[in-house]
Amino acid sequence: MPRASPTAVGGFVVGALAIVVAGVLFFGGGEALSPKTRAVVYFEGSVGGLGPGSPVTFRGVRVGSVSRVALAIDTRIMQARIPVHLKLEPDRVTLVGGSTGQPMLRRLIEAGLKARLEPESLVTGQMLVDLDFTPGTPAQTVGEAEADVPEIPSIPSDLQELRRQLTHAPIAETLVQARQTLAAIERVAEHVESAIGPLVGGAQHTLDSTGRTMDIAGSAILDLQRSATATLDDVQGLAADGRRQLAARGQELSHTLAIAERALQSARDFAASADTLVARGSRTRDEIEVTLRDLAASASALRDLLQATDRDPSIVLRGRGAR
Repeated sequence: MPRASPTAVGGFVVGALAIVVAGVLFFGGGEALSPKTRAVVYFEGSVGGLGPGSPVTFRGVRVGSVSRVALAIDTRIMQARIPVHLKLEPDRVTLVGGSTGQPMLRRLIEAGLKARLEPESLVTGQMLVDLDFTPGTPAQTVGEAEADVPEIPSIPSDLQELRRQLTHAPIAETLVQARQTLAAIERVAEHVESAIGPLVGGAQHTLDSTGRTMDIAGSAILDLQRSATATLDDVQGLAADGRRQLAARGQELSHTLAIAERALQSARDFAASADTLVARGSRTRDEIEVTLRDLAASASALRDLLQATDRDPSIVLRGRGAR
């Protein structure tokens, strides 16, 4: 049997290595030679749907992948932990403002970088690890990572938070309270149903009484309307008669007013004439005063005669000069 030539064997090995390197470069797109940064995250609860090759994103931008998902059991406290190892690609991140001597990932963790599980596809159930800055948000850390592998704190996702709330929700107590509430509602409904019958009867009676009252009130209103109409007609007739009588008596009233005015003028004229007759220094007034003095003297003589006659009646027969 002829022996294989060492030259041919060496060429075959070199050719195979060249094919392997070319395949890695072709299918990996040069990523096999790019620098990697390792990190680890401990998630609380199930990590179903997460495995090697699952994406690691930052607000939707892919920055790496999951390299391994392991299971660690602490036999001292019999507690299981699931470390998720990440393989980050720093060349996918552009640093603005320069870099310091401190590793970039540790700076990001100190600035509030945290990881959470998010669904990659709701149809397949695949999960991914999403990174984001959430400073001040409570996070979970284990602190058992390797010295050269930083631990990224984890926070629960919206789906995990919903599961936690549903798990801790007092569903049984809520159902018991709901049944009690329904029973109380049924008792109230039965009580209302038993009490509503008399109320309906009383309401119907009240409605009937109200209807009769409205009928009576309607009749009274109609009678009052007719009476008011008749009264208004009478008032209008009286007003028309008054207007007619005033029109008929207008001439007589005017004539009477004219007579009264003439009488008033005559009275004024008489008063003026009287004032003229009795005015001081007038002849008529002097004659009246002389006449009044003569009348006064005659009255005085008559009074003396009456007094003398009263003392001695015989004077009438023999006169005042005889004794």
